[in-house]
Amino acid sequence: MNYKDIAKDIQEGRLSNLYLFYGKEFYLLDRITDLFKSTLNQMMLDFNLERLDGTELTFEKLQSVIETLPLMDERKVIIVKDFEILKGKKKNFTDADEKALSEYMDKLPETTVLVFVVYGDIDKRKSFTKKITKVGTAVECNKLTNVDLFQWVRSNFEKREAVIQNAQIAYFIENVGYNDKTSEKNLSDLENDIEKISSFVGKGGNVTNQAIDGLLERKIENDIFRLIDSIGSKNSSNAMKILSDIIESGEAILGVYAMLARQLKMIIQVRNLRDEKMSVKLISDTLKIRTFMAEKAMRQANNFTDEDLIDMLNFILESDYKIKTGLIDDTLSAEIFIAKYCRR
Repeated sequence: MNYKDIAKDIQEGRLSNLYLFYGKEFYLLDRITDLFKSTLNQMMLDFNLERLDGTELTFEKLQSVIETLPLMDERKVIIVKDFEILKGKKKNFTDADEKALSEYMDKLPETTVLVFVVYGDIDKRKSFTKKITKVGTAVECNKLTNVDLFQWVRSNFEKREAVIQNAQIAYFIENVGYNDKTSEKNLSDLENDIEKISSFVGKGGNVTNQAIDGLLERKIENDIFRLIDSIGSKNSSNAMKILSDIIESGEAILGVYAMLARQLKMIIQVRNLRDEKMSVKLISDTLKIRTFMAEKAMRQANNFTDEDLIDMLNFILESDYKIKTGLIDDTLSAEIFIAKYCRR
């Protein structure tokens, strides 16, 4: 079954005992957890909705939560995010634990709905992953197809009472970059763009190409996100391709360096606040940035150490001086930057 069919079943109360949702479209993953929450008695959520951090979870803890009966409701929902075994890790689980857990999936109480949510890829080779796929429902949540994306964009504009024609929907999709092969944009990003445009035209207002052009995030900013992602994943060829595209668009290297420095500083700030156990919402409020920017910075922080980030900032500072004084060609400097940090 696909995401839409599963979502419809959940909304209509047709639930199974075991689910696995995974993929890179985080918006869909967040929405599916909201759907499970909506199936419960809202007055008893504190007793019947459990959210567990899968990176710290043990077999004993999970089993204990599963076997706790619901209170004043037909079922309880347990949502486990980023369960380590599904990602090919075993910090808290032995081979015996994993085997016992796999066998336990056949014995889930009828009153329990166990939902694993993995933000990203899963390790399909793991026996536990194969077990869930066999006895439960597994759904990959990746980018929407063209038809579904068109309908989703229309629905979100209409929900905000903005008037948009088919031509403008197509224009928005073409320019937002969601379907670009290397794009990191997700539906949360698009929702932010739709909110900005709808607020600008007002209720009952017509969405025009000019409004779209004026309010969409500049492509260069998205390119900077992608460039840092490529460096973090040590993909030098993709990083060089992104740099080439930026240069062809007419952006100056010194401007690229300025935006890189700003993003790297944001990553450091977000990492520090995350380490203080702040939520993404609180981080975005504290730094006065949009939530999706905080989420991106948090993901990028996982690819670099503090030493890496500081070294990159120092490289940019030194390069800025060398370019301005004619000691080095600007494009060569940027290429050296990519080569250096894709090797670290």
